[in-house]
Amino acid sequence: MTYARRAPPPCAGREGGLEAAQPRGFSSKTTAPPAVRTPPRTLSLTGSGTLNAQSLGCFADTPQHPPRTLRVEVDAPPAQASLRHTMPTTQPPAPQPRRARFSLRHLLRCTCLVSLSLLSAPLAAQAQSPAHRIISAADTSIGYSGYVHMEFVPSTAAPTTKLARFDRVLDIPGKGYRRDNPGTRIRFRTNAIHVTARLRFSEFHTSTSARNSQGLYLIDGATQPGWTFRTQQTLAKRDPETVEVHIKVGELGSPPVFHDYEIILPYGDSVDFEGIEVSPASAQMQPPPAPPALRYIAYGDSVTHGFTASAIDKTYPYLVAQKMNWQLINLGLGGRASNVSDAHVLKTLKADVITVLMGVNDWQGGGPVERYRSNMMGFFDALRAVQPTVPIYFVTSLWVPPSWAPKGQITGLEAYRQAARELVTTRKDPHLHLIEGPALIDHDPALFDKVAVHPNDQGFAQMGERLAKLMQQPGR
Repeated sequence: MTYARRAPPPCAGREGGLEAAQPRGFSSKTTAPPAVRTPPRTLSLTGSGTLNAQSLGCFADTPQHPPRTLRVEVDAPPAQASLRHTMPTTQPPAPQPRRARFSLRHLLRCTCLVSLSLLSAPLAAQAQSPAHRIISAADTSIGYSGYVHMEFVPSTAAPTTKLARFDRVLDIPGKGYRRDNPGTRIRFRTNAIHVTARLRFSEFHTSTSARNSQGLYLIDGATQPGWTFRTQQTLAKRDPETVEVHIKVGELGSPPVFHDYEIILPYGDSVDFEGIEVSPASAQMQPPPAPPALRYIAYGDSVTHGFTASAIDKTYPYLVAQKMNWQLINLGLGGRASNVSDAHVLKTLKADVITVLMGVNDWQGGGPVERYRSNMMGFFDALRAVQPTVPIYFVTSLWVPPSWAPKGQITGLEAYRQAARELVTTRKDPHLHLIEGPALIDHDPALFDKVAVHPNDQGFAQMGERLAKLMQQPGR
């Protein structure tokens, strides 16, 4: 006999919406993807082999009752196998005259038939449940934080599937950095024993010279070496690729325990979120914990973006936010020089604390110091018009090893640092604080990348620790 499983109901969609604490809203009707139906598999209660008269202890083979094999198959998880046993199924001979008492043989046969009947009930129940179910990216049980703008868009591979797509709005022509979302977090809480998160590394990051696709995940607020993910393609230029992040916290049959999960996106690649798959299908979802209440916006150039750390959790904005227990929005853009227009994006975001690190690309590109001074003055004017009291830490350019000598420079980097100092003094803003960048990392070339304006992991570690010590919790 074969027990058929019902198809699971489709996952519920919802009107797309940002968390209450997020800066920008949206509305997008969504349709959840069809549930994936697991192909029938076989189930074993006692392991492989033949269950015969000797093993059951209740059936005797006789010429009138030759044995015949009966195979039972049900839908079940792949870790389970099939049940095969041997039992008499031919018609018995004509009934004999009623005896005054039952024989031991009849009593044992009745007992075994009752036992098999009881076993069939849980088998049928398992046959009705799929091995897993899909939770769409737009499901209300999934939370998002650390982004500028998010929307749900149809997948190009399956138009009925909605992807969560993130956008920092600011961009560098020909790079696609607006679609990089360093440290954006996807949060959910479930008692599943196995979770698979699906991420689509898209075509929007177009830089052919800089890419870092390594992200990580946390369970109950902690991570371990190896809890990472990245594309199989490692070159700066790659094709779109879907990455599955498999997270297993228990074994089949183990008691269900709720855990909090966070998927943290890489700093140097464009990633869409497709949703998660939970196993078993009976696993429950609960609202995830809220992100940290205070929001930290890190604005700057490639050093703030994260280049050239080995992964997102080695960048200085991530380290500062982790140390201070702040929610991070990273607005660093590789190659960015001073300008006023970026402030018109920053001022629309709810911020509790801001860092600004800008100037090294003005120096490398030969930008006049006076233009740098004017741009930064206009930047702070625009930002202060909307957020007059938010603490801002203006970091002067980091120390750069003497071996790095850009051909386009028209003066030394110290001239730009001095312009920043004078700007802070001139503004007389009690909430604008100057931090000397050269003091954040030891003046040792070993702490910098071969592109020497970029710290390496060791340099970023010093920078994150020292910068956090110079910053204060807002309101203190």
